[in-house]
Amino acid sequence: MGKADGDGGIPNGALLVEFAEAVVGDDSDRLTAAQDEVTQALGADGLVDACGIAATFNAIDRVADSIGVPIDDVRLEPTAEFRREMGIDAFPSRVES
Repeated sequence: MGKADGDGGIPNGALLVEFAEAVVGDDSDRLTAAQDEVTQALGADGLVDACGIAATFNAIDRVADSIGVPIDDVRLEPTAEFRREMGIDAFPSRVES
């Protein structure tokens, strides 16, 4: 979801970032390739764990959005244009900071 070099300091970090980006993307070929690479590097159990983590982050984000948890102050400015374009600032749950 951004630009970074290396593995983030964790084993197979770059591979896991690629998998995460493929999960949230819309390219099924990229996702299939990432699943295959994760399975080769970490085994079937590693793929299941990576899927579980991706699903958990998705769920946490949706819960926070649905109950109106306000965006962190540090993220207000970097997301201002995106929020305006998507109409997010007009949501009833939006809380002024």
